[in-house]
Amino acid sequence: EIEAEKVVRAGSEKKAAQRFERIKIELNTNDEQIQLKTVFPPRRPWRLFRGATRLSVNYRIRMPSQASLVLKCTDGDVQIRGIDGRQEIRVGYGNVEVNLPSLWRLRSLEASTFLGYVQSNLHGEEGAGIGRRVEFWNPQGEQEVTVRVRFGGVYVYGRRD
Repeated sequence: EIEAEKVVRAGSEKKAAQRFERIKIELNTNDEQIQLKTVFPPRRPWRLFRGATRLSVNYRIRMPSQASLVLKCTDGDVQIRGIDGRQEIRVGYGNVEVNLPSLWRLRSLEASTFLGYVQSNLHGEEGAGIGRRVEFWNPQGEQEVTVRVRFGGVYVYGRRD
């Protein structure tokens, strides 16, 4: 189940409607994977950041807990809960929060940020700066999680059974 909410900020209803129509959501599926992509209108070279926060899309995705998740996000926050399948998450600018259903099922975790904050209850990691990371290895576990954030925070929490 996928819910998408386009959020547009503008000075008038007419401008908002124009901006709303320029945001495209592409969904492609086959028997083994679902690919979901948001396409924003291109920015003018002389206005790279102006108006960047006037357009956004919020997603709520519900999927089987055993499924694998590969997620790439250029700009935005990501929260993941209840997935015990393989996870590979890459975010350019934003925060990633991963709530693991079971630490005992976790085989490996590699989570890092180039510049930002890392917090975890696995070993009590916490800190900010350049090249922060959390690593975990349990040879008896099954789940593999990789999180890469360029600029932002990584928050990993797990339930001890």
